[in-house]
Amino acid sequence: MELPVQPSRERNFERAPWRYLLWGLPAVLVIGAGVAYGESVLSITARGIIWVVAVAWAGVGCFMNGRSCGRVHCKIDGIAFPLLALVGALNVVSVISFDWNIFWLAFFVILVGSFVPEWTWKKYS
Repeated sequence: MELPVQPSRERNFERAPWRYLLWGLPAVLVIGAGVAYGESVLSITARGIIWVVAVAWAGVGCFMNGRSCGRVHCKIDGIAFPLLALVGALNVVSVISFDWNIFWLAFFVILVGSFVPEWTWKKYS
């Protein structure tokens, strides 16, 4: 006997309150850290740490949602964002060195690029 499968839109975390916790909170952290750095309240290291944690957090949210709903972009972002956060962490501890603008460019390239398979191939895996 098979268990009934709910439609994917019923099983994802894109509904409130999950979306606020998994993606809204990291967005607020990113913007807040940028503003605090601009006002000289945070050091560049502290800002980097907050940004890395926020991207990792969003990546874990994407991973959880990808496992639940099966959306292709969720699965891509759920793998790529934590990897990007790892690279950002290496930048924070000065193992590698790059401008944070490159980090955010990579973030947005991954984000937009993750939707390409959904637009050209299939939405759910």
